[in-house]
Amino acid sequence: MSDEAAVVIERHDSVAVIAFNRPERLNAWGAELGAALMERLDEAAADDSVCGVILTGNGRAFSAGADLKNPRTHRVESVEESLNARRGMPVFDVIQGYPKPIISAVNGYAIGIGCLVPLCCDFVLAGEQASFCLPQVSLGILPAYGGTLRLARFDGRGNALYVALTGRKIGAEEALRMGIASAVYPQEQLLPEAIATMQAIARMPPLAVRLCRESLRAGYESGLPSSEQADIYRFTLLGQTKESHARHEAWRESKQVAR
Repeated sequence: MSDEAAVVIERHDSVAVIAFNRPERLNAWGAELGAALMERLDEAAADDSVCGVILTGNGRAFSAGADLKNPRTHRVESVEESLNARRGMPVFDVIQGYPKPIISAVNGYAIGIGCLVPLCCDFVLAGEQASFCLPQVSLGILPAYGGTLRLARFDGRGNALYVALTGRKIGAEEALRMGIASAVYPQEQLLPEAIATMQAIARMPPLAVRLCRESLRAGYESGLPSSEQADIYRFTLLGQTKESHARHEAWRESKQVAR
């Protein structure tokens, strides 16, 4: 890994680990970090040998969020210019619609946008020192780009507003209880467990993984009735694949041997 890069990528067989690499600044968010993350994500997406991606941070933080030491952070000098230039948050869109399984291994502070980025992933694994916080409302703004809704998709409406309106820090165990994190590991085991989890996903039938993720994303956007109907076609297609047939046959043979 290069110490000079804002975001670095490391391979573990078929898994790419992408890490924010400004530990001296607690991986504070800025244009440089966002652009570097997009480059690494594009690199992993274009590599056919990569089956899944893990996002994490080097040092004590996943990302401490926007750089509030910069007096221009969160400032709008002209409403008209801001609205005309607004294009959303490309990083959110890229992660939300990423073509390969993508998870977060939150190793420390995940604040503001540093908390919202993991919520765009398929799921979140947390180290014991992980801490989630959305301080935007306390600063007179709000978790933008659908931030509160993204959180609600993990922990429900009430918990999402509880986190957003109070601005309090949520530790790893509380995040697990709320549903923000899917699992919590000792700090030194977080990344190895995340890699093992993604390697297990990579061993699954790839078409089934792809369509399962697609079904969930489409369902959130179009609602349950549309998702149910679309899943009929996805299920029918997967039922005709050679890998599905082979997996079913292997399961039947294992049960016969067990008898």
